[in-house]
Amino acid sequence: MRKAVIPLLIVACVLSAAETKIGFVDSERIFEEYQATRAANVEFNEFVAQYRDSAATLKQNIENLKNELEGQKLVLSEEARLRKLDEIETLTNAYNAFLDDVFGSGGKIEQKNDVLIAPLLKEINESVAKIAETEGFSLIIDLSEGVFYASNELDLTDLVIDDLNLEYGPQTPAGEVSKAIAIFPFREKNTQAYDAKLGDRAQEELYNIIATFSQDFKIIDKTSVRQRIVQQGYGRDITDDQAYSVGDYLIADYIIVGSISKFATKIDYTMSLKDVATRADRGQRNNSVTEEIRLSEQMNSDLRALIEIIKKQ
Repeated sequence: MRKAVIPLLIVACVLSAAETKIGFVDSERIFEEYQATRAANVEFNEFVAQYRDSAATLKQNIENLKNELEGQKLVLSEEARLRKLDEIETLTNAYNAFLDDVFGSGGKIEQKNDVLIAPLLKEINESVAKIAETEGFSLIIDLSEGVFYASNELDLTDLVIDDLNLEYGPQTPAGEVSKAIAIFPFREKNTQAYDAKLGDRAQEELYNIIATFSQDFKIIDKTSVRQRIVQQGYGRDITDDQAYSVGDYLIADYIIVGSISKFATKIDYTMSLKDVATRADRGQRNNSVTEEIRLSEQMNSDLRALIEIIKKQ
């Protein structure tokens, strides 16, 4: 589910230069760890899946007609050939209109996303405002919007997350510590993947999916992972050893890394689950999709398979 920017510039009381107390929150982390996001993500992914299936069926119908025309071109009359071409053009126009209506700007997917996000944003902003007033802060700034430095003493993120998740009760049994998981941008193996920024997209897709498991695991937020990569100067082609180093710093139990390549409309990827403490591979998934709109669906299935490996240990 696409996240909206949370307008977290909140004035809790009348400001004065001498008394202003400024705090900050990480809105991305709040959104990812807020338990209400889990149900919203499930509903959104199911909504998107039905339209992806419909799009794939429409496209397959067009391909079938093209193959049929190619196979019959030596025996078809000119009139019959033109009818086939008109039919292909009509279906292609319908397919493109469908994609625009559903996946385009202001389309059904974007509308559904906005409907699901609106109540979450309302709850988050109300929680931030309440805690800011209780803790005596005059101004709360969103860390994910480009704050260069802020003291941990001014960080209200955990307070907000705890407040939002009160209604859901304890996330793990008493005395049990959740395993921590960090997800890294995938290595882009060729120019097409690099130009399409598929490495970052893969990480984004996986974080959207893994949010549904936040009751079972501690999910180390994407911002922390990326900040540490930058701090270490590792760049976009991060190696497994470098990923382990970041995992050590973030106190992760497991990391998910991978590589991805693109050839025209075909996307190949490898997704690996690694144990940070032992430096051992715990599982790997290799897959290909021939349509970009199916990438999220396939990654969803593969990530869930890797999560099951952790649960069984």
